[in-house]
Amino acid sequence: MKKTLVIGGGIAGITAAEKLAQNGGEVILVEKEKELGGNFAKLTFTFPVLGDANSLLNKEIDTAQSLKGIEILKETTLQSVSGSAGNFTVELSTPAGKRSENVSSIIVAPGFHYMEPTAYTEYYYGHSPKVVTSLEFEKMAAEGRLPKGKARVVFVHCVGSRDKAKGYRYCSKICCSYSAKHAIMMKKANPESKNYVFYIDIRALGKGYEEFIRSAMEEYNVRYIRGRVAKVLPEGDRLLVRAEDSLMGNPVEVEADLVVLASAMEPPVGSRELAQILGIETDEYGFFQEIEANVRPCHSTKSGVFLAGSCTQPMEIASAVAMGGLAATEALTLAQQ
Repeated sequence: MKKTLVIGGGIAGITAAEKLAQNGGEVILVEKEKELGGNFAKLTFTFPVLGDANSLLNKEIDTAQSLKGIEILKETTLQSVSGSAGNFTVELSTPAGKRSENVSSIIVAPGFHYMEPTAYTEYYYGHSPKVVTSLEFEKMAAEGRLPKGKARVVFVHCVGSRDKAKGYRYCSKICCSYSAKHAIMMKKANPESKNYVFYIDIRALGKGYEEFIRSAMEEYNVRYIRGRVAKVLPEGDRLLVRAEDSLMGNPVEVEADLVVLASAMEPPVGSRELAQILGIETDEYGFFQEIEANVRPCHSTKSGVFLAGSCTQPMEIASAVAMGGLAATEALTLAQQ
């Protein structure tokens, strides 16, 4: 059976590698960073069930490392590709030097990147350590640095999403749910805290997601205010958040000890350069383009090159895992020829 190259050691890439190996395939799994895990490794809990992210991820990594059909190459990048479906020659740059391999197919799963909200100067990001992104909030939670006592925390939706002026026109899909997760995490870590979520509207599709957000409101007393935040200003030792309650038609001001910005999910860094090496297309944003998103979601615009996970569009962990498994099924067909 021929080898398959999997690019990206996040959950989609790990899943694809596992499924291939469990069905008799041989896999070269490459990851540009020093460790596997991707964005999943930066999380403390999952949603819509508050599962221990580290425990779940480590179990998958241990499985991948134990399967004899998987060779894992860290700090490794793809340099060139030649050939066609069923018979690709790939050149890899590894810590040990250049390496050439013959593979039947390539699964592309480099994940995504959280937008740096520096363009949103009105939110005071970069000027105060009390204004952070959702990913920075995850790090604070993991390190036990969340505000103590009667703290007030404001969560701001759609920073960079659904905004063609300074961000992206698309919805990042997971922000409504992960902001609810963060508000719940804040309340569980500090029951005295008061938490506010400013939103445009709630988008939580699928079993468990609407219920999860509803639990933030009803069980954890998170106050949801419909309206865009207009300004975040320094106010002594705190921050002043100015917005409008569009349901009530009134301006709103909240003094906050921490403001958390739900940054947009954007394509992985270097996606267009990687696409050029692979000979595949990207969309207008830089996400890898599917040949037919509705019925062939893991097929790139080049035969034998498959896509998995959030490198194609914003998606939650469960969907990324499903795409990893689907890509593995397609790749296995070529590996067996």
